[in-house]
Amino acid sequence: MSTLYRGQPTQPAQFCPRCRAALPPYETSCYNCGYMLAPFPVNASAPGFPVHTPPPGFPVQTPTPAPNLRQLSEMRRRQELEERARKRKRAALIYFTCIFLAVVLLSFAGIHGAGLSLSSVSKLFSNSAATPKVAYPMPKGTPLFADPFVNDLNGWNLHSLPHDYTVNVGNGALTLEMDKNKLLWEMLPGERSYSNFTLMVNATLSKGDQNNGYGVYIRGTANNQSDLATYYRFELYGDGSYAIFKGVVDQSGNANSVKLASYTLNRAIQKAGKVNHIMIIAKGSALSFVVNGQLLQTVSDTSYSSGSIALFVSNLPEAKPGAQVQFSQLAIYAA
Repeated sequence: MSTLYRGQPTQPAQFCPRCRAALPPYETSCYNCGYMLAPFPVNASAPGFPVHTPPPGFPVQTPTPAPNLRQLSEMRRRQELEERARKRKRAALIYFTCIFLAVVLLSFAGIHGAGLSLSSVSKLFSNSAATPKVAYPMPKGTPLFADPFVNDLNGWNLHSLPHDYTVNVGNGALTLEMDKNKLLWEMLPGERSYSNFTLMVNATLSKGDQNNGYGVYIRGTANNQSDLATYYRFELYGDGSYAIFKGVVDQSGNANSVKLASYTLNRAIQKAGKVNHIMIIAKGSALSFVVNGQLLQTVSDTSYSSGSIALFVSNLPEAKPGAQVQFSQLAIYAA
């Protein structure tokens, strides 16, 4: 025995609590599995008793103190509260599920007792949600003006400018195309003036994007600056919306437009590429605008009582250049 340990108390053999490997005296970690043991208690009163100090940076496991009775009671209480909350959630879910199933069963029983089918009920709800259409009868008598656009017997202004705008009549359509970001109108030939009337025409935005517009001017008048200085303008757009404008002239003779109805989406309006049947009914100050059998809006305005009519296509500044509209089956009847 070396002089270092001569006369020292013998350290009892110790084993790793995890893997049961035999450990050297005063060892605090298992060389086999790495388990950290509590430091060996040192009796400072024993002379020459070796003090074991772990090397610097060596991790030493500090035993976790066992919870006392108060902590155990608090843990049990917390667990009981969590379990009660889970039970309440399950009970609420079961309750509402039963209520829902009872309502469904009672609804089916009521439908069956009334002699209705599911298809008839779905149609009932879908019809109630849809906007009802109003039947507008075909006006009687001889029209004030009509054109099937088979040819140019009425004498439309077909002046065109390549790469700018074109106007064509034939094959059952009046075709207006604007290749710039501008508005192109086509006045009805004959310099006619219309006061109270019912106008009907089919219109299709055959080229362009959703920002392109097209429609009808009514009760238009000219000044020394424009052929359409004052007017009412009904405009549809490729995205299925519409707007109504009024042309006004200021004290300096400058023509401007104001909105009587702002841009509004409506399910009755077909989008770009599809046909829209336009009907405008003008009676005194009341102007009604109908598309595909559905009244979109009635405007009351006493500013203009009569004037010219024009068809148009508009290519707004924010739209891609190039818009084309085709009008067909134009007819105007006295109101």
